[in-house]
Amino acid sequence: MAKAQRRDQVKRQTRQTKVARAKAKVGRSARQVQVTLGDLIAAAFDTVGGEVKKVARVISSPTMTQATGKRVVFVG
Repeated sequence: MAKAQRRDQVKRQTRQTKVARAKAKVGRSARQVQVTLGDLIAAAFDTVGGEVKKVARVISSPTMTQATGKRVVFVG
């Protein structure tokens, strides 16, 4: 029992260390750029194509929310 708990603690510490290193690496390489919502939508149209539903899905995705720090919601 003690060995299993110790093993779990080591795995947890390793995982936390990897996450911390990844965050530090991202923080160093990323630079802050000011982008308007229109720029994001235009880039999504260029990337996805002319389909509005796919653009809305890309713009309101969790990845885009994480990248911009804002949640974009399309109504209609």
